Amino acid sequence: MMMFRIWLSLGLLIVCVGQCHAQITASQVSSGTGSRSATLEEQLVNRLRASAEDQRNYLKYVVKQVELGKIDVKLVVGIERYALRRNPSLPFPFFERAFRYEASRRGLTVPPVRQFATAGASGGIRR
Repeated sequence: MMMFRIWLSLGLLIVCVGQCHAQITASQVSSGTGSRSATLEEQLVNRLRASAEDQRNYLKYVVKQVELGKIDVKLVVGIERYALRRNPSLPFPFFERAFRYEASRRGLTVPPVRQFATAGASGGIRR
């Protein structure tokens, strides 16, 4: 009977561990301002799950376009929400596609994310 309980406990442990898909991690970008609210860049990086450097550089470019007044912050947040509805586990590709479409409708040319692969922290675009 004791051996049965051990095997049952071990089996339940394996089943429970096998069903853990993801954990919420700490913010990858921190503004360091001490404010409790996230900046637009922090929100985009964390909610769109931008894990690759080129994705984070792309989002820096998007934020820069908002700061320059070329695109409205409400539009960016709306596209972010659209991407999260389309695929909550991997929203970034949907964000990129929708953002490029909406930007082109407004006369703004946005390069694809792959051009930001070696841009580095400077925010420049690889040619």
